[in-house]
Amino acid sequence: MRESVVTVPERLSEANRLTWDLSDPLGEDRKWRETKFCKLPTLFQKPAAVEYRKLYETQGRTAANTFLRLLVDELNFANIELAIDEDAVKAFARNRTQEIDAICSRSQTSEEAYSSACELVNVSGLNAPTLEGMTTEETALARMRDQRWWKRQIRKAYPRRFEAAAIRCGMVHAKADLYVSNESFRAHESRQARNAATLAKLDLVNEEGDVYSLEQLVALSVSNPSNRRNELMARLHGFDMNAKEKDHMGLFITITCPSRMHARYGKTGDANAKYDKTTPRQAQQYLCTLWQRIRANLKHANIHMYGFRVAEPQHDGTPHWHILLYTEASNEVVVKETVLRHALADSPNEKGAAERRCTFKTIDWSLGSGIGYIAKYISKNIDGAHVEADLHGQDAKQSAKRVRAWASIHGIRQFQQFGGPSVTCWRECRKAAIAPRGILESAKQAANEGDWKAFTDVLGGTEINRRSQLVQLEKEFSAECGLYGEPKGFLITGVTDGLEVLQTRLHSWTMLKRGEAVRGAAPARPALGFAHLEFCQ
Repeated sequence: MRESVVTVPERLSEANRLTWDLSDPLGEDRKWRETKFCKLPTLFQKPAAVEYRKLYETQGRTAANTFLRLLVDELNFANIELAIDEDAVKAFARNRTQEIDAICSRSQTSEEAYSSACELVNVSGLNAPTLEGMTTEETALARMRDQRWWKRQIRKAYPRRFEAAAIRCGMVHAKADLYVSNESFRAHESRQARNAATLAKLDLVNEEGDVYSLEQLVALSVSNPSNRRNELMARLHGFDMNAKEKDHMGLFITITCPSRMHARYGKTGDANAKYDKTTPRQAQQYLCTLWQRIRANLKHANIHMYGFRVAEPQHDGTPHWHILLYTEASNEVVVKETVLRHALADSPNEKGAAERRCTFKTIDWSLGSGIGYIAKYISKNIDGAHVEADLHGQDAKQSAKRVRAWASIHGIRQFQQFGGPSVTCWRECRKAAIAPRGILESAKQAANEGDWKAFTDVLGGTEINRRSQLVQLEKEFSAECGLYGEPKGFLITGVTDGLEVLQTRLHSWTMLKRGEAVRGAAPARPALGFAHLEFCQ
């Protein structure tokens, strides 16, 4: 008997053609799918159809239809243009501020205006400013009437929703787009280029008439990936030297998220049936909470530790952590047991959890240092320097750009120090030209030489509590109002040893467009360089 051939009408979209043969005899599924596919942005239609077909064939009609229905609901809320189109962001912000202005003009009180404005912000898929701290109805309204505030909120919220949908559609994994979708990556690179062009048009001028290029100042700061990597390596080297001197042991720990937080399998790119729609940002929060509990338990056990942790994306955007931890050798067993217990608290019985959820490597000082364990992860997640390829065989420098885009989009802090002195104190000391003799002079000298170990020793060592450090930040309250009419509050002015103050912020600065400042003699090079850090790798 000859099999019937399914005839696919030519008028259909590619998404409908891909799923045309998946239907009941009356074709009701086809009609329903067509109403859903047409509501999706063109960019998502084919990936959604491919994912729908996989689910239909592996998990059945109900699972596939549920996936498509929820995806359409999410993407109707997360407007694709606001995620990747800067012109759409500007137009949206302009229209919303005009609506807020109209609300304010017709409201009888600030409370009434604030309530109506918040409702508009929430309907727009954003979070309205809350009344806490020094924020009042008037200053909150000042934010909501500012296009810059709207653009900042849009650039945070909508790209994250877009990426969440892209991950669910199968657009982000080892066999597709790595770490982030190509659309989000291109939008991020475009924003970076616009920011760089803006910086090139601005100058900073102080009260004495000295003028500096904002572009050059940013290049000298840790916003420059090379400087950021050099500073991290300097601090890492200092901790490593401290551990060797005090005969501390080192542990290199890797912690991954439970299976339910992973959208795709790494080897095949197939969907993970256990995936519960956890976003990369939510997975990062899970790891942060887990780490807070670990540290609290160890502190309660009077175990001191110090080191660094690095958050990096797996192929589908789910973060995992690498932790370089130093502590006394007698603490090794307790530290391992505590970390493992918390890492396995969620879904402890799933396949492979005991072997892969949390791994440990004890540093063998006879073979090298802790730097070698974590240095490549720092480089891979900043600029790819000194690394040829990532785990997926991609060029490390290009992959590093995608990692930075991933961290920026999801608001993930890539690197964090625990234990040891404040890096803000270190940076403030590096700004000073001269310092009074004693502790402040020693701290400034160690910071200027890029010697994190010496700086740590001056401030009291790795064991001392931050509040007990011998050098602290000096802050002064400023009643001057900021952009939205609120006092600027406590601002850093320098560092202090409790007796004397080393002023590090001596000038007030104004930002002007290039050419607006009256230039006198050529200004001296800013005392903000990172030359010493070049020797710390």
